[in-house]
Amino acid sequence: MIIQKTFRYRLEPTRAQGQLFARFAGCCRYVFNMALAARKMAYDQAGKTLSFVDQCRSLTELKKAGGTEWLAEVHSQVLQQAVKDLDAAYQHFFRRVKQGEAPGFPRFKKKGVKDSFRYSQGIKVRDRHVYLPKIGWVRFRNSRPIEGKIQQATVKRDGDHWFVCFSCEMGVPDPVHPSGSAVGIDLGVVIFASLSDGTQIKPLGSFRKHEARLAQAQRKLSRKRKRSRNIKKLEAKVKRFQTHIANARKDFLHKISTTLCKNHAVIVIEDLNVKGMSASAKGSVEVPGRNVRAKSGLNKSILDQGWAMFRSMLAYKARWLGGQVIAISPANTSRTCPACGEVDADNRKTQAEFRCVHCGHADQADVNAARNILRAGLARLACLAAKAAESQAQGSNLLQGVLAGTTLASAMPGIPRL
Repeated sequence: MIIQKTFRYRLEPTRAQGQLFARFAGCCRYVFNMALAARKMAYDQAGKTLSFVDQCRSLTELKKAGGTEWLAEVHSQVLQQAVKDLDAAYQHFFRRVKQGEAPGFPRFKKKGVKDSFRYSQGIKVRDRHVYLPKIGWVRFRNSRPIEGKIQQATVKRDGDHWFVCFSCEMGVPDPVHPSGSAVGIDLGVVIFASLSDGTQIKPLGSFRKHEARLAQAQRKLSRKRKRSRNIKKLEAKVKRFQTHIANARKDFLHKISTTLCKNHAVIVIEDLNVKGMSASAKGSVEVPGRNVRAKSGLNKSILDQGWAMFRSMLAYKARWLGGQVIAISPANTSRTCPACGEVDADNRKTQAEFRCVHCGHADQADVNAARNILRAGLARLACLAAKAAESQAQGSNLLQGVLAGTTLASAMPGIPRL
């Protein structure tokens, strides 16, 4: 099996190298914006778009043109990667249009926001140094060994520091998960994750913990005059807050997702529409919204959880370990009784209590939902395994291992073996 892994390290550039990093990132931003403007102009004038190959050819002319000859100081592949990023953005845009989703048109890049540049060849690593073409050997904190073959290296600014990310590819034997257990996960705001085995994980709330201090720094920044002496200091302070919040959230999600993927062969989660759940309640002038302040606070808490990032982590970590992640519809998972199967809105007495009005079964509401999620996921896995039985797919073997586990029956009372 071929897998891709990314290894991220903090760079320790000299003052001159740091200036080169900023210059390279600025040149990539300029090329990206110029290429986007050219595509828009071509479509407005002729109803056609420009291809990646056409725009790469124009880079040579752009380097020789008056006023932009400074682009020649940057390695050609770095500029080509900027055009490639734009082409990928267009491909994603057209894909969303075809699928009927709400498309987001590619936007111009802003200075100081996600500054980065990428190499696809010519990268060398020696001890604690990495060689970047037209920059030279740069020291980095080699905190762990790099595995596999380096395909590309991305240099990006995160807060006050520069980092290098090595995208590596490696071949590994097809993994077989050591566990035969399955777990359902119900995600929430008050409780981050409730598991079908009764375990509940409290949320970190990294944004909420620092919201007041971040808002204070942002207010001070908004009052400053442009190009004032202290505006750069305040901008750096705001970025430090935002970086700290993001890093704390990532660390929290990495630890939980790693533990779950190591302990369970099958993980079932809800296919949540986070964008719809966190939509604004302001409404319009004709139809004003209701409970706008409360909904705004709920939206912040939802986005602070990082559900989409958590699902992505579960997916690739489970694949590395030989497990599987299944996403099911969240409809009626909190209203269904796992004992008798009845669906009734009155079953959910309070936010924390579930009591079936038909058979009297009682449980913690979120744990009950997690058990319903697991049941739906196992039913889907059984269908997939039945369809793939003739070709002896891995899904069949995985299902047999899960159903043979001794913990499944005790974790799911009232659910018959399939």
